[in-house]
Amino acid sequence: MSTPASPAPSTSPATAGSAAPSLPRAIVTVERRTSWAWVVPLLALLFVGYLGWQAWTMRGERLVVLFDQGHGLKIGDEVRHRGIVVGRVEHIDLVPSLEGVQVTVTLRSHAGRIARQGTQFWIVRPRVGPSGVTGLDTVVGPRWVAVKPGDDPAADPRREFVGLSDPPVVEEVFPGDLEIVLQAKNRGSLQPGGPVMYRQVRIGTVLSVGLASDGSAVEARVHVEQAYAALVRERTRFWDSGGAKFNVGITGVSMEMDSLASLMIGGVSLATPRDGGQPVRTGHRFACAPEPQKEWLEWDPAVPIGSALLPPGAPLPAPERAQLAWREGRVFRSNESRTGWVLPIEGGLIGPADLLKPAADARAGTASLEVAGQSVPLTNPTWEQGGLAMLSSPVIGRPWPKSALRRPEAPEDCLIVADSTAAPIPLAAARLTTRNDGWRIDEAMGFDASMHGACVLSRTDGALVGFLLVDRRAGRVALMPSPLP
Repeated sequence: MSTPASPAPSTSPATAGSAAPSLPRAIVTVERRTSWAWVVPLLALLFVGYLGWQAWTMRGERLVVLFDQGHGLKIGDEVRHRGIVVGRVEHIDLVPSLEGVQVTVTLRSHAGRIARQGTQFWIVRPRVGPSGVTGLDTVVGPRWVAVKPGDDPAADPRREFVGLSDPPVVEEVFPGDLEIVLQAKNRGSLQPGGPVMYRQVRIGTVLSVGLASDGSAVEARVHVEQAYAALVRERTRFWDSGGAKFNVGITGVSMEMDSLASLMIGGVSLATPRDGGQPVRTGHRFACAPEPQKEWLEWDPAVPIGSALLPPGAPLPAPERAQLAWREGRVFRSNESRTGWVLPIEGGLIGPADLLKPAADARAGTASLEVAGQSVPLTNPTWEQGGLAMLSSPVIGRPWPKSALRRPEAPEDCLIVADSTAAPIPLAAARLTTRNDGWRIDEAMGFDASMHGACVLSRTDGALVGFLLVDRRAGRVALMPSPLP
């Protein structure tokens, strides 16, 4: 018996009524997103570039200086100019011939202009010389290299220099300085760096001492500062003022010496007679005696001296100290006074008006004026203008010539002169502002009341252009009147 066959599974596609669900298909879309990850390394690269550029621009100048001896100099020691650090020592080594020391220094960027023709270098160390003990700060501290720039700012730049074994005897020479030659039979106490004295006041320095070219004498080159160059004239006499002279007699033993300083360090002194002749020029030769003649010590010429800040030959004025005293009040009386400087000129005195006329509150007949210790009658001023006045009076002191008076048109570089024994004060034109009553001085420059009435000279020609008036430490320049007296 046969069994009916079962139907085979159908392989045909499903009909429309029985369709199976389709699978989802993934669609990949590339999304563009901004990434900030590269900014950090870019900023770091820019910062490193800036640091490199800054280091390059501030690298300074590398110089090579040759010295005979190192004197304990080390890498890292400072290079100084006028006490300010302008560089450092980078490397020290012997020269190939072993006859010196090669020092490599790096100057700061702002000091690169120092590296020019004529610049001098030397190593500062403790020294005992005619000018005293120097370099004491290097006894316990490190050595350092001193530098003096060349005189010509437009000189060619240089990168190699030969250092000095010793510091310059005179570190700075000004136009108008005088250099002369002294001839002596023996060296005596003459030595480089020794002082040149006039009435025991130092006016110069001995630069060098050595035998003459033919060996017949000892020659010394002497530098005299421009301010005192007028003291050296054709009939000036020089002598060796070092050491001491002992005299033995029945009254005992006596010792003569010029000064304690000359006993220790030697030096040269000079004297000029009243008829000393004309001022000499650089290169003039004088004989140097072993000791002075008695008459030389009695010479007392009146020779006006100047300043290194003025043109050669321009003298300094000699203002005199003045005091105005008066009484105030009717019921409650008080004694008042005011002091300052006045300048003798031909025909009287010029100075601040508040010194040369009675105060407004002074009682009648109580005001009195003293100039250089002399009583001066208080009369009506000859003229009064801009805070200045002129008072007729007898000749007091050394009169200033009227030919050396000038009224300036605009601010200019000046010099303030009061006490003749004190150094003049430079006054730059940049610190002056024109006002109706003269020039106002920058308030950064404060003045003591003792400077009231000081003379103001032009540095261009040495003419007197005005006077300093001080009020509560502020200063102004009262200009000479127009027209001039």
